[in-house]
Amino acid sequence: MIGTKRNGGAAVADDSAGAAADGTPVRPKKVALPPTRLILPVIVLCLGLSGEFILPTHLTYAASTALCYGLVGLGLYLPLAALRELPLNGAALAGLSAYLFAYNASGGSAGKTVIGIVIGVGVCTLVSVAGGLASLVVTGLYFTVASLVVQIGIEKVVFSVGKLTGGAAGRGVAQPDFTGYFNTNRVVFLIAGVACLTITTAVWRTKKTKTLSNWVMTGHQPEGADAVGIRRWVQKVVIFGLSGLLIGVAGVLFAFVNGTPPPPPQFGVIWSVIFLAIPIASGLRTISSLWFVAACFSALPIVLESHHINPNLLSGSILLVALMASQSQDAIMARIRNLRRQPELIEEIALAEGQAALSEIHEKPVLATAPAVLKEVDLRSPKLSRALVGTDIGVTFGGVKAVDGVNVRVGPGQRVAIVGANGAGKTTLFNALTGFVPPTKGTVHLGDVDITGVPAYARIRQGLGRTFQLPRLADILTVRQNVLAGQAQGEDLIPRAEWLMERFGIMALADIPIQVVPFGTRRKVEMVRSLARRPEVLLIDEPVSGLEDEEVSELLEVMLELQAAEGWGLLAIEHDLRFVTGIAEQMMVMVDGKVLTEGSITDVLADERVRQVYLGEVVSV
Repeated sequence: MIGTKRNGGAAVADDSAGAAADGTPVRPKKVALPPTRLILPVIVLCLGLSGEFILPTHLTYAASTALCYGLVGLGLYLPLAALRELPLNGAALAGLSAYLFAYNASGGSAGKTVIGIVIGVGVCTLVSVAGGLASLVVTGLYFTVASLVVQIGIEKVVFSVGKLTGGAAGRGVAQPDFTGYFNTNRVVFLIAGVACLTITTAVWRTKKTKTLSNWVMTGHQPEGADAVGIRRWVQKVVIFGLSGLLIGVAGVLFAFVNGTPPPPPQFGVIWSVIFLAIPIASGLRTISSLWFVAACFSALPIVLESHHINPNLLSGSILLVALMASQSQDAIMARIRNLRRQPELIEEIALAEGQAALSEIHEKPVLATAPAVLKEVDLRSPKLSRALVGTDIGVTFGGVKAVDGVNVRVGPGQRVAIVGANGAGKTTLFNALTGFVPPTKGTVHLGDVDITGVPAYARIRQGLGRTFQLPRLADILTVRQNVLAGQAQGEDLIPRAEWLMERFGIMALADIPIQVVPFGTRRKVEMVRSLARRPEVLLIDEPVSGLEDEEVSELLEVMLELQAAEGWGLLAIEHDLRFVTGIAEQMMVMVDGKVLTEGSITDVLADERVRQVYLGEVVSV
């Protein structure tokens, strides 16, 4: 396999980079993170240490407040970054947790304090989950409005209960009593800092797991999430639950740091906007940038108070500068790392990898070797497959029959192509078979199992696999993360995925973000992702659109070799007749939602109606 080395910005082929001496595939080395990535985390850590050991006592309180702000921002960061949702109820949730904690912890005993923490954080988590369930019904602006309703409802109903909030005098919360250099303020900051560091580490470690891929696919590519069997509603409940948990802890810290919960106006809707501005201003890039923005936003106005600068003006200016910097980060880093030539370089690597993979297809044995930590497994052993059968499928949109009474069957090992002009109903038929649109009539069976009413993600888990006209891949994830997203855990999952990436010639790009990968390579990534699950029937929608002639030939040979070895059924939509005649044994021609004719490739192409309606006057096969 061809590897690459950087030499003055050029790609240099290294024939020994992808195989060991015995011919066994070796994982390519991951690109090391540049040292500059450590600058901001180190700055944030130094700011935290300075808050404990350097800052004067009265400024330590400001640092503790910054931790509370940052933790609320981190809680809002999860649905904002993963689901692209804007929750405007962060302040109300934090206030609810703070007041419930103070109410139940009144008295100062350890037992009551623990009970107060559990109740405050628990109720906040439940309310966040309940509010997040709205995202199952509405998204975008409508979800933002729904979360604003929750914010105002808590403000008007819960915060108006004087017995809960403690009235004008507030309700005291016990703090440790220390004197000397390590006085109460420093100990409070230490406790809050340890709590925030622990939570931040947990979130950072979660971002390094496959969980992140599932979350991002759920929010950024819902159809792509369904196509890999992700239960999106479960992911959303988990994300909003964790968001509520973090905000609930922040609410407890608000009460603990102040010695009493702040008054209700401090948890009003304007503060929800401010809390939400913290992760937005950080650019949603890294957790370190979020904490840095929170520190500057909350602490600097207090530090510069003696200079008589309007704190609201200063805080707003900090958020504005941070937002502008985050939006310019890509351009700045591109200049520093000279990445503006990266897409061309990546395309060269992808083409070279594809050619190398094709040359090795017939040279490598069927039995591939997994990494040393795993036992040797057959990565392309045939799987017992069932037939996909659609009977009298009909789909209607507003009175228009997009699909009308279509019957289709793809058995184990069969290869069927669907052709037709744009608007003929081909993709709609695919969507009905795979559960992405409900059929208005007809049934869909996989073997003996009726899957007509089964949702899309469950059909994927049953044994279907599919690709889309436009690849449903998350741009901010790498090639590897997109391939492994949603995949069921198994002994051969990672080895098979990497083996397939080698076969399709994209292994050298495994750790490259999808957003800089060429369009044709994205199609290969989506194909690998579908095949990694060992589907019983694979449905591919215009797989060679955007590919060069050479890439089409490579893809055709790889697909035929894999299908012959593994025995899955194949249903393909494609306009390129060279690919269709090379990949398929049977062909269906659709016109205006109906099947014009079907049969063997030769018989269908010889049909005069096909020549007149779709292929034109002259056809050469």
